[in-house]
Amino acid sequence: MSHGASPLAAFHLIGDRSRLEPESAQKRGLRPALYGNFHDLSKLRYHFPLVLLNETTDGRWARPLADIVDEALREIAPPGSEGDEARRQVLALEQAVRTRLAGGEGGSLSRNWEEARKELEKEAENGPRAESLAANLTRAKAALTVDGELVDCTPQLAPRLLLRAWRESERLKAEKLHRRVTRLQRKLEDILEVDDMNSPGARDAARLERSVGTADRTVFDFEEMSRLLRNRGNAPRLPAARRNRIEAAIEVLRSQRFVASPGTRETESAIHRFRYVDCHQALAAFRERLPEVAALVKAVSIGELEVQNSYEEATHDHFFAGFDEHRLGPGDLEQFPSYLVCVEHLDDKGQNVALDVLRAGLPFKILAQTDDVLGDASIAGGQLSFGTQGQQLARMAMGLDNVFVMQAAAASLYRMRLAMMEGLSSDRPALFSVYAGSDYLDAAAATESRIFPTFVYNPAAGQGQAVRFSLQGNPQPESDWPAHHISFEDAGHTVDSEDTTFTLADFVAADARFADRFACIPRAEWSDELVTVDRFLGLSASERADKVPYILLIDADNVLHRAIVDEKLIDAATRCKDAWRSLREYGGMENSHVAVALTEAEAAWEAEKAELLARARAEPATEPEPQTPAAAPADETPEPVAEEPEAEPASDDPWIETIRCTSCNECIQINDRMFGYDADKRAYINDPDAGTYRQLVEAAEGCQVAIIHPGKPRNPKEPGLEELQKRAEPFL
Repeated sequence: MSHGASPLAAFHLIGDRSRLEPESAQKRGLRPALYGNFHDLSKLRYHFPLVLLNETTDGRWARPLADIVDEALREIAPPGSEGDEARRQVLALEQAVRTRLAGGEGGSLSRNWEEARKELEKEAENGPRAESLAANLTRAKAALTVDGELVDCTPQLAPRLLLRAWRESERLKAEKLHRRVTRLQRKLEDILEVDDMNSPGARDAARLERSVGTADRTVFDFEEMSRLLRNRGNAPRLPAARRNRIEAAIEVLRSQRFVASPGTRETESAIHRFRYVDCHQALAAFRERLPEVAALVKAVSIGELEVQNSYEEATHDHFFAGFDEHRLGPGDLEQFPSYLVCVEHLDDKGQNVALDVLRAGLPFKILAQTDDVLGDASIAGGQLSFGTQGQQLARMAMGLDNVFVMQAAAASLYRMRLAMMEGLSSDRPALFSVYAGSDYLDAAAATESRIFPTFVYNPAAGQGQAVRFSLQGNPQPESDWPAHHISFEDAGHTVDSEDTTFTLADFVAADARFADRFACIPRAEWSDELVTVDRFLGLSASERADKVPYILLIDADNVLHRAIVDEKLIDAATRCKDAWRSLREYGGMENSHVAVALTEAEAAWEAEKAELLARARAEPATEPEPQTPAAAPADETPEPVAEEPEAEPASDDPWIETIRCTSCNECIQINDRMFGYDADKRAYINDPDAGTYRQLVEAAEGCQVAIIHPGKPRNPKEPGLEELQKRAEPFL
C-alpha cells in the first residue's frame, strides 16, 4: 500500500481505522440488506414449522403446518367473501401456534392447536365475534386429518426430521423381514406338527379328544377312534437329524431381536436399539451383534431349504457347519435394520471413525451436524478459515464413491426430503451433512452465500457424475452469487431500490463476532472508489489497486449503509467462490478443460488470421503478362474472344467459420437440416434454404464463439425482417 492510500483503502488493506469517522466506523446492529424483509420469522407464513406425522398418509411423513391449515380451510371456508371470516380466524390460530413455537413451546399439533384456541377465545370473550370464532375453530379442528410433533427450523430439526424419515424407511424394511421370518417359522412348525401326528402318542384317545372342539366331543367315541387309527400302522417319522435342524431353526427365528411385530413400540419390544449419538458405540453394537445376524441368516436359509424339501445333508451340512459372521455378504446385511447415528460437532477422531464406517460399506446412516459454519474469529496460516467445518467429511465421503452423500442447511431439509429418503432407503452407507444454524434465516443464508451449498451424490443413480451428482436446491446455481433486487430507504427516508448479490461477506456481516472486519462509511464518502464485493472479486490485481470493496447493510429503520470489507474476508470470499465453481464443474455446469481448449483455439485462429493478413499485405500485386493470340489459318475467320466477366461482389449467403467450431450442438438443435457437421464434427451451412432467417439469427446469437454469420435474408416476405436484420448486424 502506498503512503497516499485513501482512508478507505487503509482499512481494507491493513485494518487501519484511524482515519475513519469513529461513529460511522463503529456502527453496530446492522444487518445484510437482504435481511430487511425478515424482521420476525414467526410472523411469516412459509413451510416451517413442520408436522412430523404420526401416521404416514399418501406416502408423506412430514407436512408444513401451512399446508395442513390450508387443507382444513378448503373444507370449512367457502370461496369468496362468505368464507373470509373463517379464514381470518383460522389463520390467526395458525399464527398463535407459530408464536408458541417461537417462544420455546413444543409438542404435538393437536396440543398446540388446543392451547392456541383457548388463548384466542379468551381474548375474544364477550366480544361480537366470540361465538363465530368458537364455531369456526371447532370446525377447523374437526377438519384436521393428521397429527404429529411440531418442529421449527432450530438446531433440533435435523435429528428429529431424519429420525422420522428413518423410522418410515425402516418400517417398510422391518415389515418385509418380519413377514419372512414369521411365515417361515409357521411353515417349519407345520412340518413338525405333521410329524407329531404320525407318532403313536398322537393316536391316544385323550389326545384325540383334546384336538376336537368341546361342542362335538359327545358325538365321537375316542377310544374306538384311537383303536382304528392304531390298527392302520405308523407313517414314517422325520429323521432325528432333520427334526433337530428344524427345531434349532425355529428357536432362532422365534428369539431373534432385530425386528418386532408391526405396530410394536420400540420401548415395548425386546428388539435391539439401532439409534446412537456416537459412531464408536454404534460400531461396537454392530460388531457385537454380528454372530446373531449370522445365526438368523443361517436359520432362514436352512428353513427355506427344509420347507422346499431341498436340504441335502451331504452338501449343506458342511456348508452350514462353517457359516458364521465372517461369511456374511452385503446382500445378507441389506435385509437387517440400518444404524442411525446422529452426531454433533465431530472432532478429527470422530471424523476418522465415521470415514472408516462409511469406507467399510456398513449399513450406517450418519447425520453429521454443525451449528457454526464460521467457527471463531481466529486466523490460521494468515487466512480466515470459513466453511471447512462440516464440509470436509462430505467431500471426503464423496471420494469413497460408494456412499450416498447429502449436504444441506436445515432450512433446505424439507425441500430435500425425497433425496433424504433415497439415502435412508439405499442399501449403501449414507452421510447427511447438515448446517443447523441459529434459525431459518441463518441456515438459508449459509446456502445463499455458497458457504454451505446443497448437493446430493447418489452412486446408485447410474453411471457417471452427470446422473450421480446434483446441485438442485441451490439458488441461481448458474451464477457465482445469487442476485436480488431490494428496496430500502436512504438517509433522507426516500424509498429507493438496487440490484445486489449475496456473498460470503454478506453472510459474515450477520455475525457480530466479525464486526471488526467491516467499516461502515457515511454517505458523504461514497465515491467511484467503492465497488461491490462481487465486482471486486472479478477484478485483476492491477484493477483492484484503486478500488475498495463494500457490501450493503441496513439498520433497524431499514436505512441503507455501505460497509467496507477487509482484505482477509475478501480472500475468504475468493476461496468460497472457487469452491463453489469446483462444485459446479463437478456437477457438469462448467468445464474448465473445455474453456481452456476454447481459449487456445481462439488464440490460434486469431494468430492464423493475422499471419494471413500480413502475408497478403507483403505480396506485391502483379499484372498477368499479355499473350499474343495464335494466327488463324488463312481460310478460317477467327472467332471473337469472349471477354472475362467482372468479379462478382461478396456473397450475401450465410456462412460459418467452421474451423473455430466447438461442436456444442446448439445450431444443430435449432435446425439440423440447415446446419450440419463435417467429418471433423464442425458446423457448416448445409442448406441455407432449409429454414428461416430467424433461425439463422437465433443460431448466431446463441453461438458461444460467435462464428455464425447470418448473411442477408433469402425470403423477403419472411415476417419480422426489419427487427431480425438489426439483430443480425453484429454478426455480419
